Amino acid sequence: MAVVPEVRELVREEWAEAGLVAARAFFDEEFVVGMLGPEPFERFVGVRHFYLAEPWDEDAVHLGVFLGDTLVGVVRASPYGRCFVCRHVSPDAPPDDPILAKDWVFELGVLRGHAPYDGHAWISRVAVEPSLHGTGLGRLLLEAALDRLAQDGPGTVLLECLASREGFYLARGFTRVEEMPDPNAERSWLMRADLPRSTAPAS
Repeated sequence: MAVVPEVRELVREEWAEAGLVAARAFFDEEFVVGMLGPEPFERFVGVRHFYLAEPWDEDAVHLGVFLGDTLVGVVRASPYGRCFVCRHVSPDAPPDDPILAKDWVFELGVLRGHAPYDGHAWISRVAVEPSLHGTGLGRLLLEAALDRLAQDGPGTVLLECLASREGFYLARGFTRVEEMPDPNAERSWLMRADLPRSTAPAS
């Protein structure tokens, strides 16, 4: 019998494991290769540090999808008015860490893109173990995150994604807002959706 995936909220003690899942999920992404060079697998410590550097956020909802007892996917959702990026990215100076400093350039563009949407919610990258891409686990995570945010009432939710992944979010009811300048990737988009969604997303 196939294992039925379970989506549940993570606790702080599971955040380190969640960071490792995210690192594995994005190993060969264009922006990771851009930050770390053409051999990111040999520089796993750098990739791991990049994801684990994001602190636990008491205001956010941290969701994981499990197969049995194994965590295989993660996503973080900031509720209305508590966007993680808007609260934690400093526009004044880049981080000391060279990897995070390069990503900071992208985050400045995100801050500018978020500025017109006062009180918005935000969803971080949906991350699923590479061997399980295309199995619907990412969709389960995103839908669970949107459902949790919608419990707080109507509003706008934003996220950023690579152009190669925009189809996944368009099928879930998101629309393009603008292209985000990204020194680590060819193209990235700021996407938005209004909650509650008026129509059911594509399956």
